[in-house]
Amino acid sequence: MAGRRRSRSRIHASEDDDGATRPSRRRRAEVPVPLPDGGDTLSESLLDDSRRPPAPSKWLPLPLDMLWKILLLLPPKPSSRLRASAVSTRWRGIATDPNFKSQFLVHSRNCKPPPILGLFERRRQKFCFTPVLHPPDRIPAERIHISGWMTSSDCDVTACRHGRVLAIDRLLARLVVFAPLTGEERNLPVVPDEFRPPSYFHLNASVLCAANGQDHVHGFCHKSPFKVALLSIYRTGNQFISSVYSSESGTWSDLVSMDAPFEVSLVGVPATLVGNVLYWMLSSNNVCAAMLEFDLDRQSLTVIKGPSGMIDSGSHRIIKTEQGTVGWVRFSFPILEIWLRKKNCQQQQVTTWLLHKTVDMHDILGIPPRSSNKVWHSKLRGYDEANNVIILLVDDSAYMVDLNSMKSTKLDGRRSSMNRCHPFTSFYPPTWPSKKH
Repeated sequence: MAGRRRSRSRIHASEDDDGATRPSRRRRAEVPVPLPDGGDTLSESLLDDSRRPPAPSKWLPLPLDMLWKILLLLPPKPSSRLRASAVSTRWRGIATDPNFKSQFLVHSRNCKPPPILGLFERRRQKFCFTPVLHPPDRIPAERIHISGWMTSSDCDVTACRHGRVLAIDRLLARLVVFAPLTGEERNLPVVPDEFRPPSYFHLNASVLCAANGQDHVHGFCHKSPFKVALLSIYRTGNQFISSVYSSESGTWSDLVSMDAPFEVSLVGVPATLVGNVLYWMLSSNNVCAAMLEFDLDRQSLTVIKGPSGMIDSGSHRIIKTEQGTVGWVRFSFPILEIWLRKKNCQQQQVTTWLLHKTVDMHDILGIPPRSSNKVWHSKLRGYDEANNVIILLVDDSAYMVDLNSMKSTKLDGRRSSMNRCHPFTSFYPPTWPSKKH
């Protein structure tokens, strides 16, 4: 027992220089000390007085250049800079700085395309905007500008791209371009006579941003120059004609025309932009689908046959593939097909369509199979090439489906009467808070 006591005593005692044995002091508890940058903590016992961080009240704020770089990492959502500007005066100064805004948009472009803010569609003969994002990124419909032209039943939207919407009055062959987030409207000059009644058989058009510099970010194009590509078929023959309007010059270009190799007609579906080429859907006596290729650089028109079986224009659409080439998607619930266009390695002019992917959409849309043999009512109602997202209608529900990830989002409300819709994409928020002085 004595031996054990002496052993225990040695553990709890220490010898000083005078040889006396005294109880040792308990080791001081290690108090976590936060780092100035808010990262992991260091134990106080590992820091001497010279290296110990100052009291929180004496911490210096991050240098502006470092804070600038940190804020550039914000997600590319409409609310990102708005929310950052509410943190402090310093954050507000950076978030509202024009140079920061430009860099943030370039960074956003390199990360992701502009998000889909909502859909333009006609509901009960009224043209309206339906938001699809959740708060705080949700932009109220009241903040969206819609041209007064859209109150006419003769007026329709033919394109929605790069922050602008193109409306056309088919009866008068007149066009207007408006920016929903800024309220800017541009009435285009009278179209060339070849596109005016009674010469034309069908009229379609598409709008796109004219800026193509490396520093330009599509998704914030509201004040950038734009182009409008106009397309028609002569009533007197199977001949396509096209012309391009430039907002910079305010004029229409010379006509580009071609004779179709077989009898086709235009389908009232928005064009798909792949690179600097527009693709319009065509139909051929309800036998097969085709597309019209309009190369904006070469100013040339080409008719290309589509995959077989593409008859109902409400079930298929020309798309931009993940590889950045032109493709085709067909939907008849529950099956979705993606087709790719392949060129012959030896003969570049010879192309074929290959079925790339077949997907069962039951699980993706969250719709369990029915026990009965009732036929599903399904349509493909919209497409956005920037995000490669399609809008599907199944019975009375609508869904947004990302063709890259095959993930879906169900839209609010019943949509049994949903017609063709136009996804609207942009980085631009509805308002900016004013600076505090």
